[in-house]
Order: sequence, then structure tokens, then C-alpha cells
Amino acid sequence: MRKFIKIGTKVDTRWGEAKVTGLEFCEKAGDKEGIRTDRCWLQDKDRCVFDLDNGHWAYGYQVEVMNG
Repeated sequence: MRKFIKIGTKVDTRWGEAKVTGLEFCEKAGDKEGIRTDRCWLQDKDRCVFDLDNGHWAYGYQVEVMNG
């Protein structure tokens, strides 16, 4: 079972399928800026902001990890 979301992880968002190209771990959910990192625990994804390879970005609650 997956424990991390990291750069390169395939996710599903409101803008379609994409890969994570960057992520920032924030102090609390809903913040727009945080500490740049290369992965986060799956249970902490709502405290992150994700940059995506389709030109969009998303809050953690808008991201669902895809299997495979």
C-alpha cells in the first residue's frame, strides 16, 4: 500500500489526470505556500499544495492518488 505522494506520482484532479512535478508542505490545510519538498505522507496530503504537469496546481484535498 502506498504511504507517500512524491514527485512523479500520478494523480486525478478536477483538471484530469496529471503527474506531480512539485509540492510544498504547509503549516496548515488551505495555506498556499509552504516548504518545498520531494514527498509527503499520504495522510498529510491535505496540508500540501501540488504543482502538476498539466499546468495547474491543486490543494491536497483536490488530489486523489491513482493506482499504478
